[in-house]
Amino acid sequence: MPGARPISDLRGDKRFLVKGSLYTAFGAALQGVSPLLTVVVARVFGAEEFGVYVSTQLLVLTLARVAVLGLDKGLRWYVPRNAVEGRPRFHGLAACLRRTVAIGLAISGLVALASFFGLHRLVGGLETLSPVEITVYFLSLAPWSAIFLFGGACEGDRRPQYKIVVNDFLVYSLAPLISLALCAAGVRDLALSIGLLASNLAGVLFYALLAPRLFPGWRGEDDRRLPRELLSFSLPLGFSEVVSAFLRRVDLWMVLAFLGPEPAGVYAVMVTISNGLRTIRTSFSPLLLPVVAGMDSGRLKDDLGPVYSYCVMMVTTIQLAIGLFIVIFPAETMMIAGKDYAVEVSVLGILMLGNLVNGFFGLADAVINGLGRSRFMFRMNVVALVFALAANAALIPLFGLAGAAVATMSYQALQGVWMNVYLRKMGHWPYARSLWAQIAWIAALAALYVAVALRPEWTAYGENLAERVPLFAGLLAALGATLLAQRKSTPKPAAR
Repeated sequence: MPGARPISDLRGDKRFLVKGSLYTAFGAALQGVSPLLTVVVARVFGAEEFGVYVSTQLLVLTLARVAVLGLDKGLRWYVPRNAVEGRPRFHGLAACLRRTVAIGLAISGLVALASFFGLHRLVGGLETLSPVEITVYFLSLAPWSAIFLFGGACEGDRRPQYKIVVNDFLVYSLAPLISLALCAAGVRDLALSIGLLASNLAGVLFYALLAPRLFPGWRGEDDRRLPRELLSFSLPLGFSEVVSAFLRRVDLWMVLAFLGPEPAGVYAVMVTISNGLRTIRTSFSPLLLPVVAGMDSGRLKDDLGPVYSYCVMMVTTIQLAIGLFIVIFPAETMMIAGKDYAVEVSVLGILMLGNLVNGFFGLADAVINGLGRSRFMFRMNVVALVFALAANAALIPLFGLAGAAVATMSYQALQGVWMNVYLRKMGHWPYARSLWAQIAWIAALAALYVAVALRPEWTAYGENLAERVPLFAGLLAALGATLLAQRKSTPKPAAR
């Protein structure tokens, strides 16, 4: 019948999502290494130096997003279009690399020049860095941008495992390892900046060696001009990503500005740990977006709900397992970095709850972008950034680190509500009834967090383990049983 789609499309989508879920679970296990290494760096270098390091690293990362111009997100869409339109799979990649690396090098050069005139001292918290340190840090910008592009091309080719291994694991694990090795060798002053640069260069080298296998026939000279179609699609996503990048880091930067490097170092450890939950959601977005983009109106009506609900179920369940550990063992989690960081552990719980709510409602961004509404995402992120700036400016001076955490949770809630209202207005509500179980678990975890906060003896390192360990094991088993029951009850897409 006209407009019907074969069930094989749906089966292919489901196979890809299941395989992607396995890759994501594997990636989550790998990514667990990086936060552990990062908190070891915090322990070795101290809170003040670590706070400056994380703030500078995030500034470089944000400017790398500026250099990319959203082209990594665009390649997720353009690479599969190459096959449809008879072009080589790698078409557009070389032009993207040339444009992005040139912009990255230009930004690095300007920042290095400004630092030698002492202008970096105008930025709160960076005045402790020398011009050489600033220069080495920002030399990471161009290779980091190239890594983003290669990762986007791999996701567009439905091979996300390479991005997971290189972008999400290799770069973030090598940086602290190299820094610790240099510190042990007596090169402490530049250890952190060199570690960041060396890890990104290693990532580029890894992709360069993989390129002949990933894109047979590619020599880096496939086209001289950036395809206009790719650029037009990418720019709105790029602007939105830059705003979103500032949005995700504004709390740490404002803690640095208001409270100083040492509290920023403590807060950075908390953000690093809690972001393990956010990473789960962001790992599923690239899987869901191309699936939604490939659905016609009939498939959106029949298949969007089951596909989306499956992703939400997996994301939230994985996040809940991590969240249970953080809530029940907050001091033990923070003590990985050392006793200087095991303070205000309740702040970690606030960040964790914000990421849980964002994990449930935040996957709507993949649906909205998959439906081609990237301009909405840009407008929403701009408003959320203004809200976050105002909230942090008001709450940090009053409540310190807790104020920053509450401000972050507030803007995440604002985004979640706004995106889902927008989806509803477009006629989509892709949440299965079985997901009420996830909502109940999030509410239970919030109640457990409050109960633990009211019992200070539970937040002390090593106290009441005889009660907490069985509690964690029991709740984890119950969560697993919930997931098994949900997978049996989740409605199946209608066959046509």
